Amino acid sequence: MNIKRLYGYSIQDLATGIVLADNVEEAKEKVKAAYKAHVTEFNPEIEWIAVWKLDENSWFEDHPDVLEVMDH
Repeated sequence: MNIKRLYGYSIQDLATGIVLADNVEEAKEKVKAAYKAHVTEFNPEIEWIAVWKLDENSWFEDHPDVLEVMDH
C-alpha cells in the first residue's frame, strides 16, 4: 500500500483520524477547514491539533485494508 500522502491527526478531546495531503501543513489546513465547517464549537485558532506522517509500518502487509494510527 502506498501511504506517502496519508497523515494522522488528533484534535485534543475531539477526534483522531486520517487525512490525505501532500505535506503536514496542508494536512493541518484540511483538518481545520473540515472541522470548522462541520463542528460549530470548533475554533481553529485555539484548538490543539497534532498532525504526523503515517509511516510504512502503519499498515499490515498481509491485511492491506488495515492502517494503525497511533496517537502522537
